[in-house]
Amino acid sequence: MTALLIWFLAAVGVVLAGLATRAYLLEKREGLPPSSMRFAISIAIAVALLGTAVFQTVFNKPSSGPTQVEAPEPVKRDATTQAQIAGLKKEIADLGEQLAKKQAELEKLDPTMAPPAEPSAPAQWPLMIAIALVLFGFGALALGDLQTLLPRKKTVAQEPEAPTQTPGSPQALDKPEPATLASFTAHANAGRYKAALAMAGRMSAETLHKLEVIDFLYLRAFCSVMAVAAPEDGNAVTHQERTEKLATAQKDLASLLELAPHSAEAQWLLGYTKARAGEWQAGLDTMRAAKTGLESNNASEVNESVCLLMLAEGKLAAADNEGATKLFDEVTQLGVLAGQIPVAMVTHRILTVRSHIKEGKFAEAAEGIARVRQVEGLDEKAQRATTVACDVYDVAIHYRSGDMDKALAATREFMSHWLPAQLPDVEDQAADEFLLPAIDKAALQLPNDLYRGLFFLEAVVRIELASRNGQALVPDEVDVIATALLRALQFQPRHRESLAALGALYLAYKKDRTEKALSWLDAALTMGVRSPRARALLGEARRAEQTRKDLLQLFRSASTQFLSDPAVGVSVRKALIEELGRFDEFRPVVLDLQESGALESAPSGEITVTALRERAAFVGGIASEVVRRAEPAAVQKLADIHRELTSLANNVETSSTRIAALERQVMEQLGRIVLR
Repeated sequence: MTALLIWFLAAVGVVLAGLATRAYLLEKREGLPPSSMRFAISIAIAVALLGTAVFQTVFNKPSSGPTQVEAPEPVKRDATTQAQIAGLKKEIADLGEQLAKKQAELEKLDPTMAPPAEPSAPAQWPLMIAIALVLFGFGALALGDLQTLLPRKKTVAQEPEAPTQTPGSPQALDKPEPATLASFTAHANAGRYKAALAMAGRMSAETLHKLEVIDFLYLRAFCSVMAVAAPEDGNAVTHQERTEKLATAQKDLASLLELAPHSAEAQWLLGYTKARAGEWQAGLDTMRAAKTGLESNNASEVNESVCLLMLAEGKLAAADNEGATKLFDEVTQLGVLAGQIPVAMVTHRILTVRSHIKEGKFAEAAEGIARVRQVEGLDEKAQRATTVACDVYDVAIHYRSGDMDKALAATREFMSHWLPAQLPDVEDQAADEFLLPAIDKAALQLPNDLYRGLFFLEAVVRIELASRNGQALVPDEVDVIATALLRALQFQPRHRESLAALGALYLAYKKDRTEKALSWLDAALTMGVRSPRARALLGEARRAEQTRKDLLQLFRSASTQFLSDPAVGVSVRKALIEELGRFDEFRPVVLDLQESGALESAPSGEITVTALRERAAFVGGIASEVVRRAEPAAVQKLADIHRELTSLANNVETSSTRIAALERQVMEQLGRIVLR
């Protein structure tokens, strides 16, 4: 019976050791601090209990001997008999002592004469030890994390079911998906990072088991990082959103590593997050520290190589060529991105060129472009991109340095190399296109906005060169500049700067397209052109156009009244109509006069002084209004003629008044003479 009890206690010890072992392995797998002492003590107690059970079963058996006889029940005796019994017991005791002495002397003389050992009962201490070990085993479980002894069973992540819809009934509203760790995990595994992060915002880590908290923090950090590294819609996040998500990921991973400091996956993800945030050295160190706990994979080596390349670029920027070479050697040893070393050198030299341009060191920038062209080891794609970049920077250097002739030549040289063949004809319609470019972007060797930028730059350079003459543009120059701007709009429709420049050009040099130019300039300002000059030009042009329309209406009305006056001679009408009939905007006046028959009316005869004076006042008033409202340079000749007309009209007025007075005086004198 004792052996069975000890074996039961040993089984309990084995169960406790199994729990401690599972918890220990779980902690190792999840990166938690392992309960090593609990594991070791539980194993030792289980082994000790098993040893105790084996000892009790095999070695702690009772020895064989005579069968014990049960003592008879006590009998009542009288005092005399009792005294005799006591005396006999004393004599037996004395004899026993003498026998023991004699037996000892005999054994001393002959050890073989020792009496056989009496049978003994089995020892009871193994049971006591087994009970104590079990109690110690239960106590040892408290030496580690109790939450890992009996972890909560994980639920399987399932996609939510669509709501049922009965025909003819109102459409059922979608129930909000429950915010559970299983659903959160399903969204994260499916790459729905926005939905996963939204669900994580509705979850509380305080209600989760410790192991679930670890999974929750890791998945939330992973989704935050992937929302930056691989957005679902393919559109890069803003700088502020990128900073916030990476900071949130680092915070979650720091909390996770406080719970599970040995989690290699979390440590590696933290390094990747730091690298994404531009902390290249910290990210590299963290990823390398976590690498020993992860399986070897190409992605880890790729990310390490990226960090090394970025650090090497920093060394190059600091003129530490030796340090950069060491980092490039490490990239070469990893092997996965060794081909990017020339690209890194090109990138560094391009950045140096940009810095020189910003600082106005154009000679150094030109030398830098020459060094970029000398880089070897680039693949075909990288070599082509490098050549394009060098060609563009050649244009930029010449333009920023003020050498417009070379800038124009470099631009035309670029176009001769990279411009696609069979471009569509240049038409003003390119400025009106809202949706699709006239040139298919898929057929282009380079980005369409690069072509647009260079054509726009060509127009700017040509205007700058023409302005140095101090004279207005000639028609050929206007056409070439307009062609460059329209080409730019063919590659990128409705580009606001190109549209504004084209509108301003047409306002200044193509008066017949004034309405269109105003609409282009207005559209460019609506799309966000911030040039105060463009806004002022549009306002001024709008006012000038309105003034022109008002004056045109005034002139049409005056022309109709003047030409329909019968006192105006036929030859005068004919000459005026032939002179002004060449203008399209005057033709409606001629048509109205022809339909009314006013042009065929004969002169009324002699012109009276009053009629002459009234017509001169009318024409002079119209001229005065035009002189007042039009540009001074445009009405200089009209102003001179107007002054002469006013002078003559005034003379007519003065002469007629004087004639009347003289006539009255003549008649008075005649009367005095004749009537006396």
